[in-house]
Amino acid sequence: MKGPLAIIGYMGSGKSTVGRILARRLGWEFVDLDTEIAVREKRPIPQIFRESGEGYFRDLESRGLAWALGTEERVVACGGGVVLREENRRLLSAASTVFLEEDLGVLYARTRGDSRPLRGTSREEFERRYAEREALYAESCGLRVLVDGRTPEEVTEEVLRWMKG
Repeated sequence: MKGPLAIIGYMGSGKSTVGRILARRLGWEFVDLDTEIAVREKRPIPQIFRESGEGYFRDLESRGLAWALGTEERVVACGGGVVLREENRRLLSAASTVFLEEDLGVLYARTRGDSRPLRGTSREEFERRYAEREALYAESCGLRVLVDGRTPEEVTEEVLRWMKG
């Protein structure tokens, strides 16, 4: 299977961690889409949300995704909300895309803190946002991987087997 390879999933699912390992194993470039956006904007994601709004961020995300998926030998860790726009889902469906799925309780525990602007304050809000996105993740991927307590290396091995398939 040829690249690029996109990693999608909800916040805290391990996209960046698994993406870095995959890129190293494949000898490909690694791009964390949120980091790329923050570097280009010269401000962190929470500040972009606060000062310019979610719509502005999503515009940056769509442009960044099109750029990131424009190179064959690249692993792209996408932000959790990348699937919200149809244009992004089309781009992801045309790439080799992996959905990392994890237990909601695990995700909720992993994502505490101010660095995640859409994490929400309540468990209910967190779960509602995930429920809105789960079907979009599933329709955008070629492989769905249940993380379920497995190590990033074990998840990476499953993705590599799929890519060779």
